[in-house]
Amino acid sequence: MTTAAAAPAGGRAVGAGYPVWLADGLWQVAGPGITHAWDAAAYLVMGQRAALVDCGSGLAAGLLEQALLHAGVTPAEVTAVVGTHGHFDHVGDGARWAAHGIPVHLQPGDAEAVGTGDPVRTCAGSLYGEVFAAFDPVVLSDGHVIDLGGASLQVLHTPGHTPGSVCVVARVGGRSVLLAGDTLWGGFSAAVGSDADAWLVSLERLEALPVDALTFGHGVDVLLDDPAGRIAEARARFGTYFDPWFRAPRLTLRY
Repeated sequence: MTTAAAAPAGGRAVGAGYPVWLADGLWQVAGPGITHAWDAAAYLVMGQRAALVDCGSGLAAGLLEQALLHAGVTPAEVTAVVGTHGHFDHVGDGARWAAHGIPVHLQPGDAEAVGTGDPVRTCAGSLYGEVFAAFDPVVLSDGHVIDLGGASLQVLHTPGHTPGSVCVVARVGGRSVLLAGDTLWGGFSAAVGSDADAWLVSLERLEALPVDALTFGHGVDVLLDDPAGRIAEARARFGTYFDPWFRAPRLTLRY
């Protein structure tokens, strides 16, 4: 691994292609302001080896690779990609990584949609007007641990947003950080297999986790404290009123 660039003041990204430092061994390397505006957050987790949690849409793959280099890792040094679920904004770039021989892991509940490039269940066509590049993921199971040598990733199956949604507990620098993907604050649609009852059970599970901080897939590029309290607040809001007027990012409307 190469020497990482110095983190900007406050850990925030300074522009496209620059990562956000979150903690020792943990960087956000994709998302608005870093890669493409449609990308969900993706994370680089580093011990003696490196892995990604999510990898973005692939619409700005070159900027993702720049962000990795600024964090001190070449793309060839990434040993695995763990997908939090099978949506385009999270793992649309998965086929490219898989083509380079890097295993891209997904829970079986989302594997078929990704393996067939389903335009609705991956949201590629329905939300983004794009084609999902299909690939065959490596199966993830609940409790699976990826040892990175001085850091690790533990996978928790948290269905609700999609059948195969997972969260990842990254253990880095003596801290446990919940990378919640879209299990926190993700959208709901029967068309992608969302399940309100399963989602509530998943939130209850997350609330009981002994973690030090959390972050999630959209709208935040820092680590948040009081994970249990924040998850309890999210659970209290959950399912009050589903929004049928959600605007697909591919659409430009007058209002």
